[in-house]
Amino acid sequence: MIKTALKKLSRGFTLNGRGFTLIELLIVIAILGILAAAVLVAINPGKRTRQAQDAKRKNDIGALATEVQGYYTSPGSGLYPSTLSVLVTGSYLKQMPQDPTGNADYGYSVNAATTEAAVWATLAEPTGGAAPRLWCFQSTSGKAQELTVGGCTP
Repeated sequence: MIKTALKKLSRGFTLNGRGFTLIELLIVIAILGILAAAVLVAINPGKRTRQAQDAKRKNDIGALATEVQGYYTSPGSGLYPSTLSVLVTGSYLKQMPQDPTGNADYGYSVNAATTEAAVWATLAEPTGGAAPRLWCFQSTSGKAQELTVGGCTP
């Protein structure tokens, strides 16, 4: 009985001559590992994560820009808020949006007369050149766009 078992093992793990040998199984597993590594390189999950975070930043800047414009056009105001926290206390926002990588606030500045404003966030995966780049809403142009650091002024 033991001799019969040893003969089967020496021929490979076969079932009546119809199975795969250990070497064949190891080769298939190695090929699958190589294919999985190639897929991970092609997908680049780190880049996709940064792009998703940038999408949230752009969405948040859009929401803040809408509310800043709403504050500006409120009856009797005609001025931008001095800080973004005014939007929460004035019930324009339920809560202040936060950067997806931490609890950092988005950038905001107004001119001395508070007649022009800019809201921005630093992008993790910029599309328009080397980092660092900002996603910036400027009230002077009325649109959001990608700019270099320092280019986002009211």
